[in-house]
Amino acid sequence: MSTPAIRSAKPEDALSILELWQLAGSFPTRTDNEESIRSLIAHDPEAVLVAEEGAKLTGSLVAAFDGWRGTLFRLAVLPAYRRRGLGQALVAEGERRLRERGAARIRERGAARINLYAIKAETSAIGFWNAVDYEPDDRCQRFVKNL
Repeated sequence: MSTPAIRSAKPEDALSILELWQLAGSFPTRTDNEESIRSLIAHDPEAVLVAEEGAKLTGSLVAAFDGWRGTLFRLAVLPAYRRRGLGQALVAEGERRLRERGAARIRERGAARINLYAIKAETSAIGFWNAVDYEPDDRCQRFVKNL
């Protein structure tokens, strides 16, 4: 298995990222659009990671850092590229970036914790996160308010 090419997303990747999410079954919500992705990339160029084979995006992950903790969003891998270690490679790169970015900002070991959101009904996603050493925290409940 070859090592996937993982890089920071560019603004011109925004539409391809939205398409990737849809093809991967990670359907965009009303707040996920080209403008929002471009805005995130402009605000934090290290936050959006993409995996590619040739000119085709095959996976993505948002690894955001708020200055204290990291949060992972939108891990998506095209179905034809699953079970090849691509998701694990994206997560490992996201974790590495969060450690480095955090260490540069707070002069310590970087992000002390990484949070993520996973849909409970997506049992394969829950299995994936368990396999890469993330534990569910049943003490928490997600709340959302669209503005």
